[in-house]
Amino acid sequence: MSSNKMVLVICHTASGRMYLGVLLKRIWYTPVLAGTVEDGMRLADQNQFGLIIIDGDVVESDLRKTLLLLKNQSSTKDIPLVLVMTEQSDEMNNDLLAAGCAAILAKPMDLSLIYGVLGKLTDEQRRAPRINTKFLVTIQEETPAKIHVCINLSEGGMYLRTLNPLDEGSLIHVSFMLPHDTTTLNLEAEVVRSAPLADQFEVEPGMGLRFVNVPDSVPPLLRNFIQWEMIGDLTWEPHL
Repeated sequence: MSSNKMVLVICHTASGRMYLGVLLKRIWYTPVLAGTVEDGMRLADQNQFGLIIIDGDVVESDLRKTLLLLKNQSSTKDIPLVLVMTEQSDEMNNDLLAAGCAAILAKPMDLSLIYGVLGKLTDEQRRAPRINTKFLVTIQEETPAKIHVCINLSEGGMYLRTLNPLDEGSLIHVSFMLPHDTTTLNLEAEVVRSAPLADQFEVEPGMGLRFVNVPDSVPPLLRNFIQWEMIGDLTWEPHL
């Protein structure tokens, strides 16, 4: 995520506010927390928010009142509203979308889904979360085989640290095991970014890879690993 956009979080429970606040920080947003819609509107008068996230696990009449107030307040009416809810139905979702919601997400939170939805609503280019991690990767075409270090990973690709990156556009095959796993993944990848060692130190020398022709069984493995690494220690406890 390229920027720390401010998000107004309206949630009636302290534990829910904590959960959403920590989750948003981990995907590089800046949450501002409110316990009531009135508090939220006061905060919106003082800040420029890119999104409003509302905990929808309240009495339906209260939820509709909240939406009505936000859509009639000058400081909030044009900000995309995202609802997070446990109980959903197609009829309810359609009614809430018609009432002005930009998106409705289910609890417990699916990290890839919320990342993609919020990224789309805030005009971010990246649609999948990326984590810093370290594990060994072998490029099968290299003879003799060289072992590289992956320093960050997303569902769609990885960045390998190397002083001698391959040319952009190169197609290669990589083999690796995710940390704490015993399954070797063999994937085809394209070099989409090449950053050789240079005088500037802003960019880690290496190459960015985009996975191509990925078997259907692989994305869930990567997605689950990334979700656990980012928010595996968080649990939603709305009644505390």
